[in-house]
Amino acid sequence: MSSGEWTIDGIAHALGVPEQRMRFLRDINLTPLADLPTVLDRWVRHVTALEAAKPGIDALRARVAAGEALPAEMEHSEESAAAFERLRAQSQQSRGAA
Repeated sequence: MSSGEWTIDGIAHALGVPEQRMRFLRDINLTPLADLPTVLDRWVRHVTALEAAKPGIDALRARVAAGEALPAEMEHSEESAAAFERLRAQSQQSRGAA
């Protein structure tokens, strides 16, 4: 979809996780019209980043499926767990503010 103009339907279909798709549709439906361009721009940036990351994710999945180890920087560590927990807390705060 990145080669053409985004539509609400195109953004929704680019979100592969049903919960994420529902959050997008909820955001669109509950946003005041004056704020809608900002919300849509945020979601377009999100799906564009997802599309850009997809080849790398697919390569990692193939690597794991072939029984190969993940690169060392992708292995679980205390630092990665702490970063994940920070992201989770931010996400929960964002949902609470919405």
